[in-house]
Amino acid sequence: MEKIITEIAENFIKNISQTLCEGKTISQIEPELLKQTKECAARLAEAYIEQVDAQILANKTGRRETGHSVERRGDERRLQTQLGEVSYNRTYYKKAAGGYEYLADTVLGVESRERVSEGLSLSLSNAAKDMSYSKASNHLCNGEISRQTVMSRVRLSEAIVEKPTEKRNVPELHIDADEAHITLCGGKKSEVPLISIYEGIERQGKRNKCKNVFHISEFGKKPDELWEQALTEIEKRYDLTNTKIYMHGDGGSWIQKGLEWIPHAVFVLDKYHKNKAIKSMTAGLEQIDRKLYDREIRWALENEDLRFFNELTDSLCNELPEREDKIRDSSRYLIRFVSGISICKTDLCANNGGCTEPHVSHILSARLSSRPMAWSRKTLKKLAPVLAAGNITFKSKEQKPSLPKPLQKAAASASKAFCRGVAGLPSPEAIGTLPVSGKINGTQKTLRLYC
Repeated sequence: MEKIITEIAENFIKNISQTLCEGKTISQIEPELLKQTKECAARLAEAYIEQVDAQILANKTGRRETGHSVERRGDERRLQTQLGEVSYNRTYYKKAAGGYEYLADTVLGVESRERVSEGLSLSLSNAAKDMSYSKASNHLCNGEISRQTVMSRVRLSEAIVEKPTEKRNVPELHIDADEAHITLCGGKKSEVPLISIYEGIERQGKRNKCKNVFHISEFGKKPDELWEQALTEIEKRYDLTNTKIYMHGDGGSWIQKGLEWIPHAVFVLDKYHKNKAIKSMTAGLEQIDRKLYDREIRWALENEDLRFFNELTDSLCNELPEREDKIRDSSRYLIRFVSGISICKTDLCANNGGCTEPHVSHILSARLSSRPMAWSRKTLKKLAPVLAAGNITFKSKEQKPSLPKPLQKAAASASKAFCRGVAGLPSPEAIGTLPVSGKINGTQKTLRLYC
């Protein structure tokens, strides 16, 4: 083992030194140095795996206890990892209880017929949150992994939900509810809902920021199930006694359902949709008239003066008869949620939220719908919660059982043998101060030559 590690270290130092001696700039040698470093780490990983296999093979007594007999040796396996491709040989065993098994793979936690390591799978899933499957593969492994494989890694991923340490009591809580409009495979349109909960908006430098925000998104869930999940997460984090709760949104039916679940919540019409409806009413007027009507409409809504508002609507329909249908539709929309508009004047805390569109844009739309693409339902059920949570973990296909003691001993013996091989190398502090006389191994000679 020491000889193998020494040879790998010698080749690594030699290749690195040759690259540095070519007189290139840092930007030119940096990719090459990174490539050589990964290759060295991959070769060391291969040596370690084969040492594990050798220790299991040598432990005949332990194998008899577990009921494994040698079927054949030297079966090659190639595994894509974050270091690159790792290729190694291992022994195939027959189990007394029936079936066959590669014990080295079992000890190392490598699943049967899997060609991508768990670490690389997690990295691919993380990258796929922000870029296409193809770009994720190119970014992490030079396109060695297919887009289909990256998608399968995403489908095995799980969102990590932050677990609060204690409940807090806050004066106000804001809930933004909206949805991203996406296209499913086959061309059918659908929606991915997003619920954002935070404690209001605070100033951070020149920008506003939502305070202690967290997001919930689940594709395919019924509104009642989604709001039940939201209420559960809120109650884990907050003591809602004496807390004002404001629900911001466009007033869709699934959002109104949230008012039935969240205790004492009041609805606030999102400013984006309010402004959109007002602009739809005044579109087509001269700029001076548009500003006048805009100001009067806002005053009527803030004060819930519906008589005056209806007079303004009739006046606009008389001036723009060709747009009467759109004006009436926008007018009915604003009247329907007039209490969600006037509350911003009577309760100033209601103005301390309402970021539905930015949340959807940054959390969901940037990945799901900003460019032409189609999604499968199966992928969306995994990807939407991951995008909302921001953190991701990777679940293996199979639950790994605990190793029998003989295999644990074999793994420990392999680690000790590998460490003995590493111990034969000089420490970083010793590089450049190697002894001039006495017994010098091959690695020391290499260091003496290139350092």
